[in-house]
Amino acid sequence: MAYQTGSAVDLEDLLSKLFTFATANGWVQDQLDNSINQAALHKGTVFISMAWNTTSTTGEMSIHQATAYVGGNRPGTHTNDSGNGFNTSASPTQPQIITERCVFGILNGPYASYHFFEQDSGPTYLHVVVQVSSSVYRHFGFGDLVKTGDWTGGAYCYGHYQNSSSPIAQTNSALFDGLFSNLTNPRRAATIHVESLPNEPVASKWGQIWGQNDVTEPADEAGNAKMNIQGGFSGGPIAFAFGWLKAGTSSGLIPSYPIALYYVDDTVNNFVYFLGFMPDVRGVNIATIAPEQEVTIGADIWIFFPSSQQTSVVNNNRTFNQGIMYKKVTA
Repeated sequence: MAYQTGSAVDLEDLLSKLFTFATANGWVQDQLDNSINQAALHKGTVFISMAWNTTSTTGEMSIHQATAYVGGNRPGTHTNDSGNGFNTSASPTQPQIITERCVFGILNGPYASYHFFEQDSGPTYLHVVVQVSSSVYRHFGFGDLVKTGDWTGGAYCYGHYQNSSSPIAQTNSALFDGLFSNLTNPRRAATIHVESLPNEPVASKWGQIWGQNDVTEPADEAGNAKMNIQGGFSGGPIAFAFGWLKAGTSSGLIPSYPIALYYVDDTVNNFVYFLGFMPDVRGVNIATIAPEQEVTIGADIWIFFPSSQQTSVVNNNRTFNQGIMYKKVTA
């Protein structure tokens, strides 16, 4: 397990530091080419590739998930790509990237702070939080689910699309977002590798993580169906029940909720199957907790962040007290 924080001058510097951190903790750097704005890395069965554009006023980075890396391929065209965004342009533009799973509004620095959280024993993960401007944060990451059951898969990937003044907007997507249901750009959603689920087609390999269960999920890059996975952040049964409880260090009460996934089998029987939790990340109401504050809970240290910006001022980053806490492990 490892943790690192610091600052970065621009997106290239941030990615360079991220990949150095990752490779020092067992990840394999498949590509990092700033001349063509492409990168890729993997660990175990978690395969990720990225493309970015730093010339727009908002800055965007797409994040793609596959089951293997193929040298020379563009992000989005590696083996069994999840289909959450692909364009053939060698220099993707802002309008292209924002239709994909991406980190929207990551800008191009300077970044006052970044936080890298990594797990190298047990479920693999690499979770990233970046302060992209004053009091505004973006989250992205990938890893392996803490699974329940004997289904095949578990590797996940998420970006962060925030462009609404309400944390409960169905167009926003953060972590395993359980409210996201944008049918205009459904490929912004998180994905998870899933096979052998009840009534899953043989050729299917991916689940679409969102809060929409009455429409057909977008297909993967090969045209195979994706399964409907109910997300557990912002929405879903656990967040809906417990997300309103306020955390506060002065009271000693810091209620939080695990970020769970559920497979919704709407093909035949309308059953719902619990799949597992995101490791070492929890949703939390940060009404009286400051961004980047560290809190010791039992034997563990957790770092708290707003999901975007902890403010009541109307703007497209406003997320009030909706927060995310990450477990800090340094050894």
